[in-house]
Amino acid sequence: MNRQSNRSTRPSATAPRLRCLAWLVPAAAALGLVGCGGGSSTTSTGGTAATVQVKGVAATGAAIAGATVNVVNANGVTATGTTGSDGSFSVSISDGAPFALSVKDAAGKEWYSFAPDAATTANVTPLTTLALLDANAQKSLAEMWTNWANSTQRLSADAVLASAKKVNATLRNQITAAGLDASALNVFSHSFTPNHSGLDAVLDAMRLSYNCSASTCSQTITDASGNTLATWNASISTTGIALSWTAGAGGAGGSGTVNVSLGACSATPVAGTYSMVVQYTATGLPAPIPDICVDGLPEKPASQAEFCGGDYSSQMPDMPGISITGCSYADPVGTITAKITSPLTIDYAIKMTFVKR
Repeated sequence: MNRQSNRSTRPSATAPRLRCLAWLVPAAAALGLVGCGGGSSTTSTGGTAATVQVKGVAATGAAIAGATVNVVNANGVTATGTTGSDGSFSVSISDGAPFALSVKDAAGKEWYSFAPDAATTANVTPLTTLALLDANAQKSLAEMWTNWANSTQRLSADAVLASAKKVNATLRNQITAAGLDASALNVFSHSFTPNHSGLDAVLDAMRLSYNCSASTCSQTITDASGNTLATWNASISTTGIALSWTAGAGGAGGSGTVNVSLGACSATPVAGTYSMVVQYTATGLPAPIPDICVDGLPEKPASQAEFCGGDYSSQMPDMPGISITGCSYADPVGTITAKITSPLTIDYAIKMTFVKR
């Protein structure tokens, strides 16, 4: 179900990356009109890399709204986007994992993050910055970002996870107080909203200050009043903390597995996941189209821009004579209308309702 990831059973931490939407067009599929193209949503042509979406939430407790998100891929290609009022962002960039990200907040502080691939959420917060400072051996993250195409400067996914474990060990009390599991929380990919609960409550409870010289960086972790909250210890024990890039680690937000079935959704869904109920209407077909349920999604779309901006609407089957005529999203329902003009003319609508389980 992923768009670009090689982990075919893992959904994105934002919206589902769908390798082939033939199942979203059963009218055409039933008539033998569609097939699956390649695995990506944007096909590489003439040696040009496919375009992918790097997504996440930028926040320091409060959302970092209206800020520029800078993303760089492993080839040194850069792209920018802008955060929404809730700190969410989606940046289009040429594929080339892993990715490094940076966002500057209203106070001029720069925060950094990492994504092992485009199918994994890349939150940008003080927590991700703290982990990257450690993974980068306490050296300048600005320099790391600038030299990301250099394999000696680029961080590995394993190194970042090892440092993320230290973040959890250092702030275990705050993470637990927020109702999260410090033994499994991935601060980079965990789905959250800047609403003072869950991961955002951890961000509310801490303040990170870091300073870098030409050779090294130092950091202090305080509470909102400026009192020392924790002291960074690069040798802190991380025994019992097991992190992965699989969606849903660390609390509600995904089962790690997406299941697609005809008719009703699962009677025993994983708590905290979403089910997407897909319903169809179409003209010119002799029989009704059965509903489809997609269980195990880590979350619903955050906005109409996310719903209509690529993960759903731009991945229609690879065939001539098919076009999207409309797209809308009013939480929790999204609708895509489309038309097939060859070899038959069929107007159809796909209604997707996202249900928290």
